[in-house]
Formats: sequence, C-alpha cells, structure tokens
Amino acid sequence: MKDSSVELRSLYRAIGELAYAIATQDSRITSLEKLVFQEATKEELGKDAWVAQDRFEALVNTPVGFHLSIEQTYNNVIFTIKQHRSALSADLFERFLSLLEKVAGVSGITELELVWIERFREDAAKLITED
Repeated sequence: MKDSSVELRSLYRAIGELAYAIATQDSRITSLEKLVFQEATKEELGKDAWVAQDRFEALVNTPVGFHLSIEQTYNNVIFTIKQHRSALSADLFERFLSLLEKVAGVSGITELELVWIERFREDAAKLITED
C-alpha cells in the first residue's frame, strides 16, 4: 500500500478472512488451496499481499472451535467494506473477486462456494456504487 492506509489494510485482512471462510466450505483447507491463496494474493494484491496472507494463515492456525461461521465472517467483511468503502475502488473489488474465485477453484468451485462469491459480488458492488 503506497501510504499503508488503515483502510486498505482492513480491506486486505477482510478479503483474507473471506477467502479462508469460503475455502473451508468443503470442511478442510488443503496445501494446494494455501499455495493458490499465496500466489493469487501476490498476483492480485502485489507487494502488500502479506496483509491478506497473514490473516489467512492466522485463521489456518487457529483451532477449529474458535472460528466464526461463514455467515459471521461474511457479515464482518461486509461491515468492513461499509466502513472503508472509499478505499475500495472498482479495480480492487475485481481483484478481490478474482482472488476468491482462484482459491475456490482449486478443487472445482462447489455450489456453496459459488453462492458466497456471488453474494459478495452483489452486496459489495452495491456498497461501492453508493454515494
């Protein structure tokens, strides 16, 4: 992040959380999903991918009983976007979607993963187009 803005860091952490939550919809995180997430964040988020990567990795290393549900995670992510929507450009939004699709696509996107990605696409798009 050029200016290491708090807003962008919050958005990057949020997309790391959502990617983790979506990737766990088939009840597990594979080594390949971790690798694809690492590479996809580098590709989509550049040198500041570490922010999303750190959040994803922290969740991977958190005991299962301490995780939020996908619904709770999703609501937190949407709340973060509402708080910092001025920092979420249309380009960054598209890169977030691409990242989610790449991670979900590792073993083939399941119907459930697709539902969450499409819900994010619709809800976040509404937020970034509001004045």
